[in-house]
Amino acid sequence: MTASRFADRVRSARAAAGAALAAVAALVPALAVAPQASAAVTGLDNTWSCSVPSGYVYDQIVSSSTCGTTPRYHLRTPVDGLVSCVRASGFVYDTTAMTGNCSMAPGSSSDSYRLRVPGDLLTSCVTASGFVHDLVTNIAQCSLAPGTTRPAYRLRTPVVGLWACSVPNGWSYSATTASHDCSFGTRPSDTATMYRLKTV
Repeated sequence: MTASRFADRVRSARAAAGAALAAVAALVPALAVAPQASAAVTGLDNTWSCSVPSGYVYDQIVSSSTCGTTPRYHLRTPVDGLVSCVRASGFVYDTTAMTGNCSMAPGSSSDSYRLRVPGDLLTSCVTASGFVHDLVTNIAQCSLAPGTTRPAYRLRTPVVGLWACSVPNGWSYSATTASHDCSFGTRPSDTATMYRLKTV
């Protein structure tokens, strides 16, 4: 074998070895990231815990020796339509009721809330940041006491020309009117001020 052919074979072997090392190096980041991605997807939703971490709510609570004197909570990630034992930041609710799932005491019940993402024209039991309302109604779904009603609000996204029951921060109004739509009273003669929104 001549010296030049031997040198060519050495160079070819080195190139093949370099390609193999590059392929292995490319796999290392993927192997490191995969477990983290899996853990992020799994999270704590639908698991039991002795505490309620930030960003979670719970839809069941039980007394258990597993947590000592602390209750066990069935954790849930807040989503639109979830019935939760507590309210969640960034959500409103359109129904509240008493349920045994939210109480540790046998035979007793406690508050629950159907969480909703605030949106235009949604009827909510509470007002929401970033929205106004243009209608107040008294409905049983917002009351925990049997046979009674509580106010509910039809949420609206502020736009120029909208008649609303209040003026949000950063807005002004061009006209006012007296309307039963914004009144908490039950008589037709009960009225409150509505504002026609405009930009400042």
